[in-house]
Formats: sequence, structure tokens, C-alpha cells
Amino acid sequence: MPLAQTILYLLVGAGLLWKAGDFLVDGAVRLSTRYRIPPALAGVFILGFGTSFPELAVTGLAAWGGDADIAAGNVVGSNIANVGLILGLTAVLAPVVVNRFLLRIEMPIAVLASILAFVLVLDARVTRVDGLILLGAFAVYALVAIRTASLREVPEERPTTSERVGVEIGLTLLGLVGVLAGGWFFLEGAKDVALRAGMSQAAIGLTLVAVGTSLPELATSIAAARARQPDMALGNVVGSNIFNLLLVLGVAGTLRDQNVSDVLPKVSLPLMTALAIFPWALGVTRGRIGRMAGVVLVLTYVGFVVWNLLQGGVS
Repeated sequence: MPLAQTILYLLVGAGLLWKAGDFLVDGAVRLSTRYRIPPALAGVFILGFGTSFPELAVTGLAAWGGDADIAAGNVVGSNIANVGLILGLTAVLAPVVVNRFLLRIEMPIAVLASILAFVLVLDARVTRVDGLILLGAFAVYALVAIRTASLREVPEERPTTSERVGVEIGLTLLGLVGVLAGGWFFLEGAKDVALRAGMSQAAIGLTLVAVGTSLPELATSIAAARARQPDMALGNVVGSNIFNLLLVLGVAGTLRDQNVSDVLPKVSLPLMTALAIFPWALGVTRGRIGRMAGVVLVLTYVGFVVWNLLQGGVS
């Protein structure tokens, strides 16, 4: 596409993601308060699943088309970006207090999901059997999350009027559509930039495509932090990572057997697993993810991207 169109796509995508992220968080907060859904659980399911739609679409299409490096790289790169870039930036803006149920349920599950994906892809393949195992694990996780919903803290305030239900649902849907549209525009622009720069498919999958599909998480997490909903911001990242590994990679694996670069399980997957453990460890020992930890996460992500690009995107 022409360079002017590429720039326009990037600007439109970024604008949509930022503003729509505000709508999505506002609608989700209102709905979770009205129906007494704990903010942490709302972050995991409403935001985590909603903002994982771009990864599901891009990874599914890439897997179906035989572009294994983009498919698997997008999932792994998105999870690295979610923790390193998004959670890191969120913590830099405002320290994130770790909700006790996220600490006891979702965060350990995110670590286990990372380890499971790591083990399954050790042979540099994502097979249909791997996909079915991941989807089965996702079904178990969904059941656990739903069964424990009643045990979680719920908002004390609750709207007293019923006529705003449609407005709240509309805000949430508008925000979701906006982040998906913004992610598509930004992704198309970023891919064109990558092609102009002569980047490989692996580099595109692990960096630009991963960041592009993670922009909804970035927009909604920052919006959640600004709205003083730290449970929702952290739940968004953790939930998205669980959905990416168990649902998105599971769907990709069931579509067809795929070979991936043998460096993926040697470099990117270990880093992804370490980044899943780090915030959990901080939650266990300190109960929060502070600004300094956020700086460490962001610098780690920047180092990963720079190293990956210098290596030609083989990881």
C-alpha cells in the first residue's frame, strides 16, 4: 500500500484503540458493578477474552494458511508483550495491587499454561494433539473460574436504575468493536512497515504482529489503570495470556500440524514462562507490582525485541 495509507492506518488504529479502550473498560466496570461481578473476574473474562480476539483471528488465519512462524510467534510474542510491555507500563503509571484470587487462581494457571505450552512445543511442533490438550486445559480453567466466581470480592456499590443497562452494554460492545477495528488498522499498517523494512515472517510474528494484536490489551489496561481499577488491569493481562495459550494456540494446533523454528522453545518460550512467574512471585512476596518492577519488565521487553531483530527474527 502507499506510504501515506500506511501512516493513516497506524494513526487511525492507535486512535481507535486508545478511545475504544476507555469505552470498553467503562462499560465493563458498569456491568460488573451492576451484576456484582468481581472486577478481577471481569478483567479476566470480559476484557481478557475480548482483547484476545485479534490474536485468535490472526493466529487462526496464519495457522490455516500454513504460516506457522506467524501463528505460534504471535501467541508467544503477544504474551511476552502483555507482561513485559503492557503490565510493565501499567505498573509504571500506577503500582498494581495483586488481588488475592488472581494470586491464588489465575496467576498460577497462567504459569502452568506457559509451562504446558513450553513442554508441548519443545519438539518445535504444534500438532493437533497439542491443540486438543490445550483446549481441554482451557475448558478446565473456564470451569474453575466460573465455579470460584461466587467466592470473590464483589463491588459494594450497585446502580439503582435499570434504564442504563442498554447504555452499559452498548458502551462495552462499542469499545470491543473499536479495539478490534483499531487493532486491524494498526496491524495492517505495521505489517506494511515490516515488509518495507525486509523483515522475516518470524520477526513479524514475534514483534510487530504480536504488538499489533496486543494493542487492545495495552489500551484497556492503561484505561483500567487510569480508572483506578488495578484488579481489572492485571486481570486483563493475565486473562489474555491464559486465553492466548490455551484457546488461541489450541485452536491453531487443531487446524493443522505445524513446524516452528527450533529456537522458539529455546529462547522465546522460556522468556515467556519467566515473565509469567515474575509478577506472580512479586504478588506472593510483596502483594503488589511496583513502579521499579514495571521498569524492569519494560526494559526486558525492549531487550527482547532488539535482540530478536538483531538475530533476524529467528527466535
